Amino acid sequence: MKNNSVIKPIILILTAFLFLAFSFDISTGSVRSASFIFLIICTIIVLAAFRKELPSTAVFYAMLTGMFLKLAYVIYTPVWCRQHDVIDFGAGEGHAAYMEYILSHKALPDFDPRTLWAFFQPPLHHMICAVWMWINIRLGLSQEHMHKNVQLLPFLYMCILTFTIYLICRELAMKKSATFVTMLIVSFHPIYILMSGSINNDALSVMLTVAALYFAIRWYMDPTTGRIMLLALSIGLAMSAKLSAALVAVPVGIMMIYKILTDTKRLSDRRKVLSYLLELIPFAVTVFPLGLWWTVRNKILFDMPANYIPEVGEHTERFGIVPTILDIRTASPFLYMKANGFAYDEYNLLLATVKSALFGEGDFAHVSPYLTFAGWILLASAAVITVLGIVAAVMICTDREAGPDSGIKLLLVLCAVTFAAGYTAFAISGRNLSAMNFRYSAAGVSVFALLIGLWHARADALGKKTVCKITVACTLIFAAASAAFYVLVGLFGA
Repeated sequence: MKNNSVIKPIILILTAFLFLAFSFDISTGSVRSASFIFLIICTIIVLAAFRKELPSTAVFYAMLTGMFLKLAYVIYTPVWCRQHDVIDFGAGEGHAAYMEYILSHKALPDFDPRTLWAFFQPPLHHMICAVWMWINIRLGLSQEHMHKNVQLLPFLYMCILTFTIYLICRELAMKKSATFVTMLIVSFHPIYILMSGSINNDALSVMLTVAALYFAIRWYMDPTTGRIMLLALSIGLAMSAKLSAALVAVPVGIMMIYKILTDTKRLSDRRKVLSYLLELIPFAVTVFPLGLWWTVRNKILFDMPANYIPEVGEHTERFGIVPTILDIRTASPFLYMKANGFAYDEYNLLLATVKSALFGEGDFAHVSPYLTFAGWILLASAAVITVLGIVAAVMICTDREAGPDSGIKLLLVLCAVTFAAGYTAFAISGRNLSAMNFRYSAAGVSVFALLIGLWHARADALGKKTVCKITVACTLIFAAASAAFYVLVGLFGA
């Protein structure tokens, strides 16, 4: 792959990001604003004028439309709305206060992080936001505009994540139709739309986790010291944004062991073994300090446990393992929450998984009956996509002839299993709605999207046109339902 094919799109994404931050007012709070409508019109004109220089593929337009949908969500979503542990700027606690503390003190908290809400989290995202806010202040932006610009950072992260998944599709030699299936899911999945406007540390952690997958695949295909260092940086920085990102290290580590054993013919080639060991040393020296420095610091200074998580969220009733898994009766597409007027809090893990991935913890039923109707369509289509993802993982895992290479296949399937297992263990042990929110394992959406794309590619190679039509139709319906729902949210002012 030529470097320009990667560098140019990244430059364009960063240029658009800076334009939106400093030359375009996203603090209007409405997608009906003249500025946003004018932006769409100008984009259409540019696409028409330079259509010969741009990729005229369904994949490109799916990615572009998904980015505009995320931008619309950022515009109509206030910094205090549908957030997680953010509260608001000036509140004195929460993620926003964490950023403000670093900005005002030019230093990390010098007190026990457990004494202020959300301050126990690793600070990478908050430091980036503090620097970004400092730049906004120096450029003379108003406080409202500066706070709104903070939302552009997670939007940027999600745009980069989308492009990274596209690069992975390229690395796996997926054809256009298979790439289209994958990119429809990634570009339009509600969990990434919600993350685009969420100013906590989830988006950065998920983006870096997906970057780690990309660099792991690149290293597996052609092991070099440079690539393994990029892999180490991705994992370490992901953990510096959120410690739960360490889950990706498990499948990556197993893939690396498989690669070493395969290339050295079960360790018989001593020279090859030595070369790999020499690569693993700088990898370990990089990833462990980057990933664990915050945990070690707080353990030494404040005796904070490495696995410290505060009690959070509404506690769900314990109904036993059978209803927790099998009782999927529901009268609403949105999460059952006492805070939203329901009689009890959601207790079924399967429902909570899908619902939280689609709608977060919001209840849109009170906004408009149209949103409830659209929510049911989105929930049904998401359930189908979830089943497709599980089937795809099984089919790719059991089909020895299916691509990609066995080591990469091992990586993707183990990632799917690890992310799902990590989420399930945390959700069951926590037994509260916050722990049951699928955002903790949002990188799993990208992995399952890749597996569905690979399954589509395998079916296409075998001439199974029915399977191909089903995957395309299901992902198109899902993408359309997601887009329609979150456009309606903006139009109704939820």
